[in-house]
Order: sequence, then C-alpha cells, then structure tokens
Amino acid sequence: AVQTCLDTHPNVTPGGLAVLAVVSGLFHYLNNEVMYLTLGKVHPVTLAVGNTIKRIVIILASLLVLGESMQPLAAAGATVAILGTCGYGILKQRLA
Repeated sequence: AVQTCLDTHPNVTPGGLAVLAVVSGLFHYLNNEVMYLTLGKVHPVTLAVGNTIKRIVIILASLLVLGESMQPLAAAGATVAILGTCGYGILKQRLA
C-alpha cells in the first residue's frame, strides 16, 4: 500500500509520507481527547448535533480539497446517513 501511494504520488517521499501519517494520527488522537473532554460538559443531544456537523464539514472539505464532485445519488446517500446518525443520537438520548 505504501509503495502504491508513492508510485501514484511522485511528489511524496517516504519521509513525507511518514510525517503525514504521524500528523494524521496526532489529529485523530486530539479529536478523541476533545470529544472525551466535551462529553462531560455538553448535553448529549448537543454533542450528537455537533458530531453531525463535524461529519458534514469533513465531507465538504474533502470534496473541496480533492476537487471531486459528488453525484446526486451519492449526495442523497450521504444525506440519509448523516440524518440517520443525528436522528439516532437524539432519539437514543430522549428514550434513555
């Protein structure tokens, strides 16, 4: 997989790929830390809505950064998945 990445992106060096992997891991760790700190201070419904907004931002940012377009069926699927996740989080807290 690493060699495929290096072959596909000739401007990325093995050292650069390692740095990107470490930075990605660091951001993932920091995201988890912030989530655990937030859990104790925010109402669960607010957290569910915030998590949904985070998913939307990630999808939109990846589309912009990668320069990709989303087909209507894929957009509909993403919308259903995002609304379903948000709805589940809200209903789970209300029924608990």
